[in-house]
Amino acid sequence: MRLYRYVGPKQIAERATSTPAGTPIRSAADITRWILESDQTPGTDGSIIATFVVDAVGVLLVADRRSEHVACAGRQPVRSAGEMTFFVNGQEVEIAAVSNQSTGNCPEPES
Repeated sequence: MRLYRYVGPKQIAERATSTPAGTPIRSAADITRWILESDQTPGTDGSIIATFVVDAVGVLLVADRRSEHVACAGRQPVRSAGEMTFFVNGQEVEIAAVSNQSTGNCPEPES
């Protein structure tokens, strides 16, 4: 599996040292917990959009959409990075969209 290193501006990577890495997600319950604990506000359509990375060992990490991918990744190389859109209905979580929108890691679409 290919790893993508951060290639963005150095000053953004330096700011990431004071930001905690993203929240590990292993289940739908982890998503609903993250949404509540991080005080996410749904969009007008009810969606939650998150910054995400998949770390080198394959764990999904999410952070607030305004977060930098390099911070979400804990400044480590990633298998994938982008944005993920969720819809949550009670304990059900639907992943509505996934992109590779990360100008700091520039992952291929197939990542």
